Amino acid sequence: MVSYSALATIAIILTRGVSAAPAEIPSDVQPIQGSVKQGSYIVKVLDTADKEVVINNLQRRLDELFTLVHDYDSEFFNAFSAIVDPSALSTVASNPNIEYISEDGILRASATQSNAPWGLQRISHPGPLPRNSNPNRLEYTYDYTPSAGRGVNVYVVDTGISVDHVNFAGRARFGYSAVESTEDGNGHGTHCAGTAVGSLYGVARSAHVIAVKVLDDDGTGSTSNIIAGINWVVSQYRENGVPAVMSMSFGGAVNVPLDQAVDAAVKMGVHAVVAAGNNARDASTTSPAHVPSAITVGATTIADVIAAFSNYGPLVDIYAPGQNVISSWIGSKLATRNISGTSMATPHVAGVVAALICEYPDLMSWVNGGNLGTDNDVLLRRQAQHGNLPPPQLRTLLLSTADHTKSGLLVPQLPAMPRTAVDISGATDGKTDSETQVAESTE
Repeated sequence: MVSYSALATIAIILTRGVSAAPAEIPSDVQPIQGSVKQGSYIVKVLDTADKEVVINNLQRRLDELFTLVHDYDSEFFNAFSAIVDPSALSTVASNPNIEYISEDGILRASATQSNAPWGLQRISHPGPLPRNSNPNRLEYTYDYTPSAGRGVNVYVVDTGISVDHVNFAGRARFGYSAVESTEDGNGHGTHCAGTAVGSLYGVARSAHVIAVKVLDDDGTGSTSNIIAGINWVVSQYRENGVPAVMSMSFGGAVNVPLDQAVDAAVKMGVHAVVAAGNNARDASTTSPAHVPSAITVGATTIADVIAAFSNYGPLVDIYAPGQNVISSWIGSKLATRNISGTSMATPHVAGVVAALICEYPDLMSWVNGGNLGTDNDVLLRRQAQHGNLPPPQLRTLLLSTADHTKSGLLVPQLPAMPRTAVDISGATDGKTDSETQVAESTE
């Protein structure tokens, strides 16, 4: 269950506790800082090797000492997870086609309760809100395009979504669960989804939102289950071709398998928006926040400054409203809650990304100064018309349309014709150094 005694976000808090690994970690296994799923391992196969041959070989040799759990799509992440008896780990590691074996980390959610969406005004109007504005009131103006996000799928990889909540107006559905439950018994995923696409508290109000439940109702989940959720998102994108934005409000100690999975998803065309983390430190020590190809989001307050809890540093691409954010909650179709964290900032950006994807063909008049004379420019237009704007170009577009705070932070802005043209044709992977809503909170 979410703890309301800590600063919010779905933070991956990897601390060795009840489920801590044995003191002696086999030399064949990469350790994970923090709690682990006992006996469970993520096995990365060389990209040049046939994973199914490797699995079949291990099953034949190890029999009951080896139980396959997740077999990930080889084109996405050439790896699998399995329950392996400690006595058999050396046999697994001895296979020349295995790149590494990693412990299976446990991820954990936390949040603080307090009690508008002031964040929606901030992302739709340049400049800070008036001094002494109250973040706990639903009294702010949100200027937006009703069609924002149309034709885009936003996948909230989290604790699930209460899909019947009125805030989603029939645009939410269950997609995949890597755990036993399919419902959101926690609230965190529903809150994030409500900010990304909700009709009352959300950004992209014509996008569809899909629940990818990888965390249990107590807010914990294993790395292997999270990768399984990402694997499912990639498979859906490859199958239906609908532009995909993946909102992931979790983070923790550096985790190689998770980092590689997120990066692989981006390389396959999925837009990954991830939380910077709530440890008030440089995001370079946090996964997947430090993944160069992901869009990493820090949190700001209503005063346009970095929230005290937010991670920061050169790997944070953009900052968004993350303190005192009101959105959907569980318990009833009308429930809301006010919580804080980089978890809450992340879906603001996911919603803006969905809106940019939807509006991108209309923005080509100013991108590259309206000059479509090069082959690459023409290719970008064709990709955009098919909803396939590549993640590197989308990142450049997001940052170029952002508003600058007095302290130099970048805050996302909904699509609008900017003051200057920007060239996105040469973008590459990697980080670089009106409606008024008034409602009652009904928890």
